Amino acid sequence: MLKTSLCVSSAALALVLAAVMPARAQTTAEAEKPVATEQAPEAAPAVVEPPVAEVDPMLALVRQKLAEPPRGAVDRGDRAALAAFYAERTGALLWVTKDGFASRAQSTISEIAKADDWGLSARDFELPQLGSSEAAPAALADAEIKLGLAVLKYARYARGGRLDPRQISRYIDQGPTLLEPKIVLEAVAASDAPGSYLQSLHPKHPQFQRLRQALLKARAGTGRPEAGTEPQVRLPDGPLLKPGMDHPHVALLRQRFKVAAEAGRETFYDPALQQAVAAFQRENKMNPDGLIGRTTRSVLNGEGKPALAGSEVQRLTLNMERWRWMPENLGQLHVWDNIPEFTTRVLKGGQLVHSAKIIVGKPETQTVLFSANMRYVIFHPEWGVPDSIKVKEILPYLRPSSGGGFFSFFGGADTRVLEKHNLKVSFNGRPVDASQVDWNQVDIKRYTFIQPAGAANVLGVVKFRFPNKHDIYMHDTPQRDLFDKQVRTFSHGCIRVHNPGRLAEILLEEDKGWSAAYVRGLLAQGYNNEVTLDKQVPVHVTYFTAVAGEDGTVQHFGDVYGHDNRLTAALAGRPLPLEPNAAGNPEDGQREAKRPQKAYKQTSNDLFGGIFGN
Repeated sequence: MLKTSLCVSSAALALVLAAVMPARAQTTAEAEKPVATEQAPEAAPAVVEPPVAEVDPMLALVRQKLAEPPRGAVDRGDRAALAAFYAERTGALLWVTKDGFASRAQSTISEIAKADDWGLSARDFELPQLGSSEAAPAALADAEIKLGLAVLKYARYARGGRLDPRQISRYIDQGPTLLEPKIVLEAVAASDAPGSYLQSLHPKHPQFQRLRQALLKARAGTGRPEAGTEPQVRLPDGPLLKPGMDHPHVALLRQRFKVAAEAGRETFYDPALQQAVAAFQRENKMNPDGLIGRTTRSVLNGEGKPALAGSEVQRLTLNMERWRWMPENLGQLHVWDNIPEFTTRVLKGGQLVHSAKIIVGKPETQTVLFSANMRYVIFHPEWGVPDSIKVKEILPYLRPSSGGGFFSFFGGADTRVLEKHNLKVSFNGRPVDASQVDWNQVDIKRYTFIQPAGAANVLGVVKFRFPNKHDIYMHDTPQRDLFDKQVRTFSHGCIRVHNPGRLAEILLEEDKGWSAAYVRGLLAQGYNNEVTLDKQVPVHVTYFTAVAGEDGTVQHFGDVYGHDNRLTAALAGRPLPLEPNAAGNPEDGQREAKRPQKAYKQTSNDLFGGIFGN
């Protein structure tokens, strides 16, 4: 009994101690804790602001001026790009210092002033001018902005952005590859020779370079420039230059006459330069006063008078402009179809592999200018009649004549044109009897007209397809006699090729490694066979009326579609001449095709000779 009580008491005591000990420990800890004295709250740590970078006063002035409304005819896109560039810039200005133009500005001005040597016009670029007394901040800021705008405009023009080629003609589907203004500005800012950078923006194509050499020769009126010689320095429009004057164009004069200057005085018109100018004036039977006015500038530039329309200079310039619209990379192996020349070429690594005559579209059904990749070579192709030919050439024969006649009496269609050329008609994939269709009530474009492969097929024995929205391709033709004509504008837009078998041999040997004999065997088999190329071959359909040979000799070709006249007018800012068939095009449904006046005749030249011939 006693033992049990002791055990209970011990257990109870343990519980009491367990409860009391934490409380005592807490009380002891609090007792040992030092008493906090009353203090003022601690101040928040001070925020240290990063030092504000000081903006260069000239940079701030440029930003301020770019924020103002532009004056005169200024490309607002260029100005906005310039404003964005200087808003992000933290360093010094690009073109001016507190004392005037930086040396990099002088070289850039000099390069832009030679724009005529590249087929452009120096008059299109407004270059800044600073005299020795014009070191005021406002004048320097204006010069910085003006040169920046000139640089952006030159870069755009060098790349072909003077105008949109598609606005010149609805038959032109080419466009230049332009650079973003930001890219140009960053490039000139990073370059030690921004003038050289601008020069690098012109096309690298050998034809462009050869035409440029011919242009320099034509402008100078002398023999072709020797290899390695620099083009003649040209002076842009500007103020009257007098001895004792300080002006950027004086530096160009020094380059022109090779007159050195004291260090730092390249833009000062000194007596030595005056003597060189006066000697030039005497040689050209001018008053040797040493003044550089409009007449002296014109003679210095070899421009006795502006180039006349159709002159050598003008035609070279037009064709150089067209090269700016071409892809930068034409392709290691590519096909070049040149319409005014009526010639196709195959080039590999820049070397001519093959050339042949071609037949192109009539002026009213022109061959469109564009680039696309060839993907298929088709032996013994079928021909699907295009909608334009259905409407213009077939429908007038199928509709009963309003004047009566055998077929009109019975209410049927005259289908002899279909029978003559073995055209099969179907609707939604099902064959139909064309004589039982009321062609006055249906849309002929919803019907399919197919000519099977064969000797009479308008596409001949081989077709080269480079898919494009214009539905233009290259092909053979049974009308071989047309290749004997000097002017070969006979098709509806597609390109007929002389000796197409040889073209197929070259392309398939390059792509498949097939021998010429194997390809000739495919041609001899006589059945439809489509070959898909492993490597697509670029095809460029172009309109160059001037083509330069390797020796620099330039051949000129007729302006068969009038594109030269239209481009000349566009560059001059004049209204464009009307194009053939511009008043109404049956392809666009603008007018209804009329029935031929004469009855249908069973001759191969009636339709397929110049009407069906694609």
